[in-house]
Amino acid sequence: MAGLREFWDESLPEALRDEVIRRYGGKRVAYRERYLTGVLTAFGALEQLCTDPVAVRLAAWFHRAEHTKGNSPADDADASARLAEELLPKYDVSPVRTAEIARLVRLTGSPQVSGTDPNGEVLLDAVNSVYADPRYPTHASEVRRDTQYDPRNKQRAEALLAADRIYRTQLAYDRYETAARANLAEELITLDGMTPHPWRGWQRAGLAVTAVLAALVAFVAGVAAVRAPWRVPAYSGDSVWGAVVLMLAALAAVAVVYSAVRRNARVMAAAPAAVGVVGALVVWLTTPDTNGASGVGQRVPLLMILSVLLVVAGAAAVAATTFARSESRNRGQLLAGGGAVIVVVLAVLLVIDPLQRAYLFSANEYLDGSHQPANLDARTAFAGGPLWTSPGNVQNLVATAHGIAIARGRGTVEMLDPATGASRWRYTRADTDDAAHLYALDGGRQVLASYDDLGYVALDADTGKRTAAWPASTRDYDIDDNDPLVTGKSVSKGSDKLYGTNTDGSNRWTYEPGRCTGIGATATADRVVVELNHSCGSDADQLVGLDLKNGKKLWAHHGSLDDLQTAGGLVAGLESAHGPLVGVDPHSGDVKWQTDIPSDWTCPVQVQASGDHVVLVSCPSGTQNRTDSVVQIVDARSGQAVSTTPVQVGFGQAYAVTTDGDVVLTGPYDGGTCRLAIVADGAVAYYPLDESVLCGRGVRAAGNLVLVDGEDGLIALR
Repeated sequence: MAGLREFWDESLPEALRDEVIRRYGGKRVAYRERYLTGVLTAFGALEQLCTDPVAVRLAAWFHRAEHTKGNSPADDADASARLAEELLPKYDVSPVRTAEIARLVRLTGSPQVSGTDPNGEVLLDAVNSVYADPRYPTHASEVRRDTQYDPRNKQRAEALLAADRIYRTQLAYDRYETAARANLAEELITLDGMTPHPWRGWQRAGLAVTAVLAALVAFVAGVAAVRAPWRVPAYSGDSVWGAVVLMLAALAAVAVVYSAVRRNARVMAAAPAAVGVVGALVVWLTTPDTNGASGVGQRVPLLMILSVLLVVAGAAAVAATTFARSESRNRGQLLAGGGAVIVVVLAVLLVIDPLQRAYLFSANEYLDGSHQPANLDARTAFAGGPLWTSPGNVQNLVATAHGIAIARGRGTVEMLDPATGASRWRYTRADTDDAAHLYALDGGRQVLASYDDLGYVALDADTGKRTAAWPASTRDYDIDDNDPLVTGKSVSKGSDKLYGTNTDGSNRWTYEPGRCTGIGATATADRVVVELNHSCGSDADQLVGLDLKNGKKLWAHHGSLDDLQTAGGLVAGLESAHGPLVGVDPHSGDVKWQTDIPSDWTCPVQVQASGDHVVLVSCPSGTQNRTDSVVQIVDARSGQAVSTTPVQVGFGQAYAVTTDGDVVLTGPYDGGTCRLAIVADGAVAYYPLDESVLCGRGVRAAGNLVLVDGEDGLIALR
């Protein structure tokens, strides 16, 4: 105790000294006389750096004069400052100095010191000198016992070590910085060892499980890769041995990473990662090219996934060996292991599988062409002979804003110049043998290609570049209307669904009318008119109006219409196969007109919209259906028949309607010779066709250009 008195300022009363010294005794474990001696000794070395040595010295004496078990440093500092404010005036210390001493004491609880506070900097450096004391581990242990310290709360030591410097004054920095950092680093190690038992070793357990699972999933990918083709279409000459070697390496990696983590063998743990790097490099260098005739098989992404997973397994195993082993299992390890399983499973389902699907989709498309601007003014004037012929079989076609899109066999979509038949671009998928079903989107600026085994692909009509690949969940969608785009899905159980679909395949809204309900729909610029046909229960069939933007139900009326068409600002449809034809306002559902179908029309009526008109095609009587048809043009705005024209072409042949509203039919005459029938302005004209035309396939129209199928390909008529 005599040594502590040597630090007292002789100008101050000894009674005050004894009162303060008494505060550092008693039953407290931490912050006793030895601690205060160390702080005052350090202050003596830094005293010349402060502007009020007396105030700083007294603040050092008082800074832990009050200490209660369980208090935070800020609580102790505040209580000690209040003690100084109470005692010092009794011993004739001036109010100004008392206030400065209290301020400095409070700094030791929440050390926020500006660069212009030399007194505060000196006091804090003196207080923090304890970190550099060789006996600091003992002091830290006393503080933990006396304050019920939670060893998981390591923020203080971590924050000090993370700072650029612990000590503010250069003199203290030179004397104490190195030793203080060494002591604090040792304290962190001690605190790590004191981590509560239920959580010890969780990092090692989580990484170990991740390593083993990654290697196991890599083996499963290898098994699948051995069975998958290297390229499409599959080529029997492609060797499978590379896939077999990587599969066996993945199987061995399961045992290797497990053993390496148990033995803490880092070099052994890294071996699967090295194999994975080599495997990924080999797969990347030998990946087959896509050229339209062949593409990349599923074995390629599967082997790449296998290789990447081996790298992950090796890296996780190496990381696991950097953590200390726990002699017993605990809750933390079990939770970490379970979390690792969940993470790996989710990574496979939500990351790995979608990535490999996206890669295959992108790798197996091939686009070529000149992309020359199209001449869209081409039209058939029926001047005789072909305008051009495009060789090859054409499954279906659609007119766009940049030419005629045609679907050929084996996944090919081609854009033709309407004036010349020249190919502007050709988009080919190597991973399907299907011919695409084509639809024009967005005013003909995009082409939607539907493949039965792949789903929907949206292409730019001008360049042929893919603008979107619809999600796999849309593969079973039906196109109810292509422009605006409305899709539907029929299900065996539950309710059929109708979707407001964007051109990228995402849905703005979903409409579900209920179970046992068939759906048909057509769309105007802002409305969707839906026919609901109930197949069970007592509910009557309905027509329903929806908002195209958000799918909100706007109106509903009893009754239904078939073959819904949009024309003249209304929606028209047949009440039955033989009429009548009804025009409905899509905004209110009100019936605007109703037109009866002639009773002698015995064939089912075919309906097609054409601008402000509706085209009806049937046969004049049951006995004439093989030789004659009848075409009626109805004004969609009023429901009045504009013209009714008998045509000497058998009913049932495919017909087409040009942009100008001309109806074109084909059929044999005079023993089988094919001819073309043109219905325009209520009159019909016939034109013989070349013997090479395949009359049974009917006729098509792209704008005002009429096309037929010939033995040598698609023929545009002059």
